[in-house]
Amino acid sequence: MGHLYKFDVFRVDVAERRLLRDGKVIQLAPKAFDALVVLVESGGRVLERGEMIRRIWPDSDAGEANLAVMISSLRKLLGERPDGGLYIETVPKQGYRFAVSVTQLIAEAGEAEAVIK
Repeated sequence: MGHLYKFDVFRVDVAERRLLRDGKVIQLAPKAFDALVVLVESGGRVLERGEMIRRIWPDSDAGEANLAVMISSLRKLLGERPDGGLYIETVPKQGYRFAVSVTQLIAEAGEAEAVIK
C-alpha cells in the first residue's frame, strides 16, 4: 500500500511519485519530490538541515546551498496557503518545518483518513 497525503488542495501520492493540485498533476524533479515527502511526513516538527540533506541526498555530498535552492523551488511551486502564509517555514538556526496539517489517506481502508499533524 502506498502512502497518500493531503493538505489544502494538494495530494501527495508517494507510490506513484506524484503531486496533485486540485486533481491536476504538478511536475516535480525527483529530489524535489523527495524533499516534499520528507517535509510532509515530518508531522510538523522542525527538521534540521543536516537531517534533510542526509534523507534527500543519502549518497551525495550535497550541501546546505542545494537544500536552500530546493526549498525555494518548492515554495514557488506550492505558492501561498489560503491564509497567506508559506507551506514551508524556515526556523532560524535550526531548519525547516511543514506549516500545515497533513492528513494521511489509507486507500485500502476505503480512503480512511488519519491526521498526522
